[in-house]
Amino acid sequence: MTQFIITVVTLVGIFGVLAVALNLELGYAGMIDFGIVAYFAVGAYTYAILTQDPPSGLDQYLWGFQLPPWIGVLGAGVAAALFALITGRLTLRLRGEYFALTTFAFAEVLGSFIVNERRVGNGSTGLVGLERPYRDVISSFMDYDIFLAIVFILLLALMLLVTERLVRSPYGRTLRSIRDDELAAITSGKPVERYRLQVFLIAAFAIGVAGSFYLWFTTLATPLLFTAEVTFIVWIALVVGGVGSSWRALFGVVVILIFEELLRLIPFSTVRSAQIATSLRLSALGLLLIVFLRWQPVERIGRILQRKLARA
Repeated sequence: MTQFIITVVTLVGIFGVLAVALNLELGYAGMIDFGIVAYFAVGAYTYAILTQDPPSGLDQYLWGFQLPPWIGVLGAGVAAALFALITGRLTLRLRGEYFALTTFAFAEVLGSFIVNERRVGNGSTGLVGLERPYRDVISSFMDYDIFLAIVFILLLALMLLVTERLVRSPYGRTLRSIRDDELAAITSGKPVERYRLQVFLIAAFAIGVAGSFYLWFTTLATPLLFTAEVTFIVWIALVVGGVGSSWRALFGVVVILIFEELLRLIPFSTVRSAQIATSLRLSALGLLLIVFLRWQPVERIGRILQRKLARA
């Protein structure tokens, strides 16, 4: 039970950052981003490349710079923001479902690139055996898994603090005006495109940093960890918790992750049954989403999506 709690807390710290970042984009700026896993992956792979050992033996990747972990974390956030800047220049002029589908397409293209370009991340094999930072020092006086849980919760707390201060400021009120009536914001002289790009970059930076910390937990970076399922889980969490509030988004993450980890605890007698259970996990999440939509309708996210799609 102790390990279960530590695992849930650790994952809440990581996916909570993703949910709060997505809520900043959708709940306050009205952007329907279906490609958040791309910035998560860019951050993770950038961290791995900056901190891992140079290639040896059968490795096919080209770069391993052995830099300190803190440089890897900062580099992960910057790389994710740069990728968002490149994609944002091409997508932020779009609205509604066009923006959503384009961000999703960029994420899928990036996923295909990671799988097929072995010189970057070792292809489908990925980058494995990554060192856990400061493990020798921390393990001498504290369980390292508990240390990770504390670090990730502190990361989430920092994200919540920054986001709350941002959305309660005049900047946040401007974002809400853009979300509610973009034409009126433009008419009043607000640089809407600049605000949208800024939010896009802030969210991408936070997600990239979360991606680097995620590798502290997994010790590997493979394409299977960065599929569209990550985006779907965060979106489901946001719908379950409620859009427009960082705390509600965090509640949705807690519910989803506890549900997922409880499913993993179910014992299976054969490998085949375990494979079937894995394939049905998303179906179980879908059923959970239906239950929440049935008993706790989320009118606000529906209104935002309806308004954005109608204006596309």
